[in-house]
Amino acid sequence: MLPVMLSASKVNGVVFILMLLGMFIYSLPAVYSFARNQSQGVEMFFDGALLRQFETFYDKRLFLRDGSVRQWANLQYLIFREGASGAVFGVDGWLFSNQEYLVPNDFAQNMDNQLAQIGDVQATLQGAGKRLIILPVPMKLDVQRSRALDQPSSQAIDLYDDFVARLQQQQVAVSPVRDAFLAAVAREDLFLRNDTHWNPAGARLAAMELARQYPELKGDRHYASAYAGHKSIKGDLVNFLNFNPNLRPQYFAPVDIQLYETLDSQPRSGADALFGEVQHSLMLVGTSYSRIDDWNFVGFLKEALQSDLLSVAVEAKGPFHAMDEFLASDALNDPALTTVIWEFPVRTLLAQRTTSRNNDQQNTTPH
Repeated sequence: MLPVMLSASKVNGVVFILMLLGMFIYSLPAVYSFARNQSQGVEMFFDGALLRQFETFYDKRLFLRDGSVRQWANLQYLIFREGASGAVFGVDGWLFSNQEYLVPNDFAQNMDNQLAQIGDVQATLQGAGKRLIILPVPMKLDVQRSRALDQPSSQAIDLYDDFVARLQQQQVAVSPVRDAFLAAVAREDLFLRNDTHWNPAGARLAAMELARQYPELKGDRHYASAYAGHKSIKGDLVNFLNFNPNLRPQYFAPVDIQLYETLDSQPRSGADALFGEVQHSLMLVGTSYSRIDDWNFVGFLKEALQSDLLSVAVEAKGPFHAMDEFLASDALNDPALTTVIWEFPVRTLLAQRTTSRNNDQQNTTPH
């Protein structure tokens, strides 16, 4: 006997067909928009790239996507206490980047590659008559580990000192600040609760330590940093939280920081200010730790060294990208420029893949 379709089954079938038809009609504008921007559609179709690219394009435009992702994240958090794709929960609303927990399988080789690139950079700078000083920025998880629920691995804790030792073996001048950070963190936080970066206190401490270790860099200017207001920082790590903020509002609460402005209390005046040629002996090359004005690292460094300086800093590209920009600039051949300070986040050794010595990198840094 043939199976008999019940009326409920017929209704389900009709509803399913109507849903397919609705999705088809909804997809037409997306297909048209996608196809209009493809110049190599035939070649991409045969190697499968076109389908993968369209899936990504369509997925981002699907009206159900954001709501579905949010509800799934809510469920993950309620059941498993998970709900962050790139952040790890700490205590009292603290967040940490998951990249500081993950030690890649090719870590040793990747570290060797990055040290080789640093060696190439130093050789290039020496050829141009310039001195390189690397300031390794310690990891937030290492310094603020008392705020973490899950403690870092011993390899992650040893990473800073291992990196400094390897640099010193290569005869690269380095300004280690980790010990000073670990001593000071008992008195005040040095990183932002909801962000990967240091706060102004951490930036100031790093600048003071570098000046203490290299007093020969100090000039005769009169820079001073003064309070310039407050700012509420949402935090880049909050971008990784997909669940409803009402479930754990402390993780979404912004951080209020003090802002600082650094000025020369005795600026140049008269003919020197109007016609004098300003020469700089110091160059700071760095990442978002230097680039973002909220931390005022450039200003604190001017104050600590009592010297003006130039800066090449780039956000979300890693330290090698900024150094590439400097090496490609006219400043490399400026005879007045004698010292290059390279702000280098140690987290780069875990988060940025380096595959060759010609700066061919895959940057996986979240910010």
